[in-house]
Amino acid sequence: MKIWLLGLLSTLMIMPGIALAQKDNLVKVAIGDIYKGSPLEADLKNIYQAAGIEADFTYLPNERAIQSVISGQYDALGLRIDTLDKEESLIRVNVPLQAMSVHLLSVNGDFYQSLDNVSDKTLVSILGARYSDMAKSYKKLHLVQSEQQAALMLTKKRADVWLAAYWSYLNIKDEFPDIKVASPSIHKQYLYHYLNVSKSHLIEPLEVSANAFNQARSFDK
Repeated sequence: MKIWLLGLLSTLMIMPGIALAQKDNLVKVAIGDIYKGSPLEADLKNIYQAAGIEADFTYLPNERAIQSVISGQYDALGLRIDTLDKEESLIRVNVPLQAMSVHLLSVNGDFYQSLDNVSDKTLVSILGARYSDMAKSYKKLHLVQSEQQAALMLTKKRADVWLAAYWSYLNIKDEFPDIKVASPSIHKQYLYHYLNVSKSHLIEPLEVSANAFNQARSFDK
């Protein structure tokens, strides 16, 4: 009986440690709302699964997603441009996973060659999207929380032009057929997955998996 009790006590002492280790191995990934409707989550799941790493994905408002990973509340951050390299608490998985082209969208049939051509227009863009900083000096810039809000501002004539990633256009074009691409690509950057530095030991397996993922889909850099 004494031996059995000792064994039971040992098991109870070990179990919390096992549970803690399992919890620690789960990577909590924050994804900005801007990516809802895109294949991003599925792509990242494939990369994590191929690396043998368990991950849980949560959509958050864009700026909140960034700050939650910087603060360590979440472990990893969807995809972002490399301006986040300057954040000391973040480390980049140094494999580009998506190319982001930024365009101007409108409903009035106009076409603009560059962002400079709309400096006197009322612009709308997505809050927390780093490309929105391109127009931060514009006096008539409105930042909204979602693609739906931006699209409604255009169609209701509350804005003249929407500064948006091309995938935002793809997400809304069926619901808002009057909205058209109104410029060539005015900005292009590659997007990277970021980890909080506390998960830096996962960089190598994720980079290997991400490279294999790109090769499998013939990603064009």
